[in-house]
Amino acid sequence: MPAQDSLWLHLDRPENPMVVTSVLWTSTPVDSARLRSLVSDRLLARYPVYFQRAVRHGRTLAWETDPGFELGKHLVVRDLPSPADQAALQAFVAARRGEPLDPRRPLWTIDLLQGYRGGSALVCRTHHAMADGIRLTQVLFSLLDPVERETAPHAKVGGAAPHREPVAQPVVRLGATALRVLGDTGARVQQQAARVHPVLETAVALPFLGATAAVGATGAVAGFLSSALDGGPRRAVDTVASAATTLWHSATGTGELLGPSTATGLWDGEPGVEKTAAWSDPVPLITLGRIGHDTGTTINDVCTALVAGALDRYFTSHGTARPGPSELGWLIPVSLSSFDDELPATLGNHFSLVLAQLPLGRRTFAERLAEVHRRVARIRDSVEPALTFGVQYAIAQSPAVLGRPVSRFFAGKAVGVLTNVPGPRARRTLAGAEVAGIVGWAPCSGRQAITICIFSYAGEVRFGFGTDRKLIPDPEALVDALAAEFVEAAQRA
Repeated sequence: MPAQDSLWLHLDRPENPMVVTSVLWTSTPVDSARLRSLVSDRLLARYPVYFQRAVRHGRTLAWETDPGFELGKHLVVRDLPSPADQAALQAFVAARRGEPLDPRRPLWTIDLLQGYRGGSALVCRTHHAMADGIRLTQVLFSLLDPVERETAPHAKVGGAAPHREPVAQPVVRLGATALRVLGDTGARVQQQAARVHPVLETAVALPFLGATAAVGATGAVAGFLSSALDGGPRRAVDTVASAATTLWHSATGTGELLGPSTATGLWDGEPGVEKTAAWSDPVPLITLGRIGHDTGTTINDVCTALVAGALDRYFTSHGTARPGPSELGWLIPVSLSSFDDELPATLGNHFSLVLAQLPLGRRTFAERLAEVHRRVARIRDSVEPALTFGVQYAIAQSPAVLGRPVSRFFAGKAVGVLTNVPGPRARRTLAGAEVAGIVGWAPCSGRQAITICIFSYAGEVRFGFGTDRKLIPDPEALVDALAAEFVEAAQRA
């Protein structure tokens, strides 16, 4: 078994099993016989790992065919308990999220729940060792068929190379990046100094003001000189400036990953075994797109800013909000390969986790959105995904006595996991029943207490919250906070 796959078996903990959970529901009942046929043809026949179990040989793990494999042990059909509403489905999913998979069998289950709102619901649980969440989402999509012939292409996801926003003068952009980094650093240092004495705050501020003025003047002069060039020299200067910005962004991200955690003080404590699950009503994708268009940001930025705003509202209502602007670290999965309809038969993990600091304590949605856009753009214009994949690989190759503490160290940098999944743009059917909605969560690791998903499907977006019941017993409050944040953002846009 490749090291990047076996890693997730080593990270399993009773309170945080490394299991990816997906939920979809249909408007009419799913025929169980047709579903079994779909699973046999599109999962078992394509991906051998679905009838293989993880077997240990000394210090190594291998996938081996389960001689007693029976589809009926993995695909179970049952009625959703009365009243078969969303609360009942969320309770079922929550209970499933807290249950470990049977290590004696292939590490996946599918529950077909009949009767949900007059239709059916499908709850899929798959161990991370089989594949990363992005590939497992594609596997789930492979069970679906288009309602009508689809012409829209798949949403573009994945890729490890930096994604740079086009700019007229990369040299000026490099100078602006340096100014932002200097300003952010100065603000943090002054904040710490102010806690000691006002005089110390002033003494610290003066050098930063001088440095800011020097960097600003240098950037302006460099921008003026580069604008006077043309042809080959101009392209060479722009290329160097763009590369320097990317390296700077990458260094900034590495510093955050190795620096002090911003996840302390909120939802601290050891997680328990019991979990929760809750998700929002659908949000129109066209509205999110309009907000992004009007503000020069992306739909991903808008959704992430909504999550940041919901967290602000939640902490304020619970009396745990931090004073003034602050940050909260989240791990975000990034695929290292582009979306591919033909997944490798072995599936496996080919992704990395990057650390993103979401802004808290901003006064308005516009401020949050601008800050989220800046931070996400910095991550996109960096080599952080490749760097963190290297760290993950090194942890996977290390002895458990070394790898586990290092993994806990990096997991402690974030309060949880945030995923954004671009689903099918047109309606889909499952065994002839039209799919009405989809959500899904990546697992938490270490002492993380929450996993959030942003899942788009057929012109709608749903936000899902999976929490540890001991540390965050009320995910419905997060759902309500998200709804309030969206209403305010839509009204002001």
